[in-house]
Amino acid sequence: MSTTFEPVHAAVGSQFVAHTQQGPVELVLVEAQERPRGHLPEPFRTPFSLLFTGPEAPRLAQDTYTLDHAQLGRVQWMLVPVMPDTRAPNVPRYEAVFG
Repeated sequence: MSTTFEPVHAAVGSQFVAHTQQGPVELVLVEAQERPRGHLPEPFRTPFSLLFTGPEAPRLAQDTYTLDHAQLGRVQWMLVPVMPDTRAPNVPRYEAVFG
């Protein structure tokens, strides 16, 4: 099943559990943002990105993770660590991009 923007956007503010080698890690979806379509043909979905925050430890490496969510169920998404917010430099942030 393909991930689409609308149900994920509705999940902003909710918790996901990432299954890692260190055990389960709780992440919070803090932003879902559509990206410019550019010259994509109409049959293609509009690109979007998701931004998550997580605990200070363990920090996640760039990888594909299995995540569980109460409404979305189980998904597998690649998460990439991104620069921290300057207002909260100790809070790790992760991005998932869908093209």
